[in-house]
Amino acid sequence: MEKEELSFSPLRPILFLIFVPPLIYFFSDLLNRVSTDIWLGLILLIPIWKELRITFLMLTNRPAVILTDEAITITERGYTIKWTDMKDVYLANDGSASGGITTPKNRYVILRVREPEKYIKSIKNPFTRYYRWYTRNLWSLSPFEVSLSLVRGDDDEIYHTILRYYQNNRGF
Repeated sequence: MEKEELSFSPLRPILFLIFVPPLIYFFSDLLNRVSTDIWLGLILLIPIWKELRITFLMLTNRPAVILTDEAITITERGYTIKWTDMKDVYLANDGSASGGITTPKNRYVILRVREPEKYIKSIKNPFTRYYRWYTRNLWSLSPFEVSLSLVRGDDDEIYHTILRYYQNNRGF
């Protein structure tokens, strides 16, 4: 095994590009104010920043996940984790449901790391770094995951590919 790149799923960026123009039209008066008030513009940009970043990464043909013999790189989050620093890799669901109707569940490959603080300190975005540091002990889940809704392909195949790399390259 040398290097494997898993590409972004086009679903989220396409949905983002479909729903943004009607929202811009609906909030056109507010957006006219944004052109004069920079702080309001920044506040409105915060909720859609992640979607903008994912769309940009997909349009520039960057992979969502890069698997090598040394590490896994998640480009959406912007971090690389070495296989030898991991304790475990497993699949989890978010269990979302609303009003008695079960919505499609987001699935994640959870990456349990031996020293999470080391990797949290390496995150460049200060907001993401603070959020990951704050939530590292809140839940039993690790603060590092791969969202399978962002990766093109079958969830189980992607999970087994990541698991295979982990099992072949982890250090004992």
